[in-house]
Amino acid sequence: MGPLLIIVAASAFARLCRMAWDGHLGLVAIGMLVIAAVTFSMGRKRIGAQMRGFLDLLAKLGFTVAGCMALLRHPIPCPPDAAAGCEALPVYETITAYIDKVDVPLDTFLMFAGLAMAVKFVGVLSSAFAWHLLLIGQGIRFPYWQKIVTSFLIGRFIGTFLPSTIGLDGYTLYEAGRYSNQWPRAITAKGLEKFIGVTGLFLGMVVTLPFGFSVIENVMTDLGRPEASMKMAGAIVTVAGGISAVVIVGLVKPALLTWGLNLVGRFTPGAIRGKVVEFTDAVSAYEGKIALLMLALANKFVTHFTTAVVYFFTALAIGAVGAKFWPVVFGSTIQILATLLSPTIAGEGAREAFQALLLKDELGGVAPAVLSGALGFIAAEAATLWGGAFLWTRKGTWRPNFCEVDGEQVDYAWLNDDDDAGFDAKSIAKARAEHAAAQADD
Repeated sequence: MGPLLIIVAASAFARLCRMAWDGHLGLVAIGMLVIAAVTFSMGRKRIGAQMRGFLDLLAKLGFTVAGCMALLRHPIPCPPDAAAGCEALPVYETITAYIDKVDVPLDTFLMFAGLAMAVKFVGVLSSAFAWHLLLIGQGIRFPYWQKIVTSFLIGRFIGTFLPSTIGLDGYTLYEAGRYSNQWPRAITAKGLEKFIGVTGLFLGMVVTLPFGFSVIENVMTDLGRPEASMKMAGAIVTVAGGISAVVIVGLVKPALLTWGLNLVGRFTPGAIRGKVVEFTDAVSAYEGKIALLMLALANKFVTHFTTAVVYFFTALAIGAVGAKFWPVVFGSTIQILATLLSPTIAGEGAREAFQALLLKDELGGVAPAVLSGALGFIAAEAATLWGGAFLWTRKGTWRPNFCEVDGEQVDYAWLNDDDDAGFDAKSIAKARAEHAAAQADD
């Protein structure tokens, strides 16, 4: 039954790809996507684990290609004041036409592209420092530059080519557990880092929304509902601000969050309740370390804020001189969230599509919005892709300059018989499963 369902999913997806190529995206295309997703999800549960992993990779590769195809082949309607005989052109032709009209001196392009890369690198350092702090909170201390930063760069390098969090999250967790031999502590720190990271992004939305409200007005006007702009802004503040407030309260007073969960437990969906329990369990390991947690949260805010700022500089790099800082940054925070939730590899396709949806009015059209999004990805990767060079130094015999657990230097004895070991995704999955089982027993 499993292979049959996979065939049905592949057929529906092939039909969707054909419609994307023809630029015919509508209710039928959405129906094909739903059929493909549902049958694939049901089919993968009925096949072997080894084949399942291969199909997951194939599906994400296919989704990425289809997303880029749908984006680049989607026809852009002629403007109302266009001359008679104007034909709608696919996005990629619109981009080509736009590039020919861009007149940006090379030194200007290089200057703003360089600033984008520099800003992104600041964000990477902030994210790495947050991870460094959370490990310290668990009693694990590594050298920041020699171990923490380089593992972040390696993780980003791997993540560029892998369709899952086995990239950055997986690799940084792997090294922390491998060299400290404290897998439960490292997993707890990584779990809390994910909650804090998302909160940093939501805080960025809330902080920049008042200055970037024009983005919401433009989008709602394009949808024919300009009067709903305030309602949409209120919804964003409610969701993003509400989640941020819950997490901050949990960081400061985890017992208060647990009390509230127990109070309304019967009305709380199981999935949400499970996440809250997971969060409070992780925070409880940091009891009395509020300052450390707040500093980690501040660094995650800087991480996502600087990532959004990157797109402002890439817009200037391609000559979008009318770009305004706050609207571009606010719109980019929403695009970043959409990219994180996207199943595409490295967010390709989704990033450009949402950048076009949100910022085409701010940047002077769909083409410059798409270009700024694509260039933002390139600038971010250029700032960190050289992390692959550090991967070559991570031989089995490599050790951090120091690793202290509860103030004592470890002897790496558990690694002496494992000098040829490398990055193994299965070891991470096994450690996480054992940690989850241990928590369930407790």
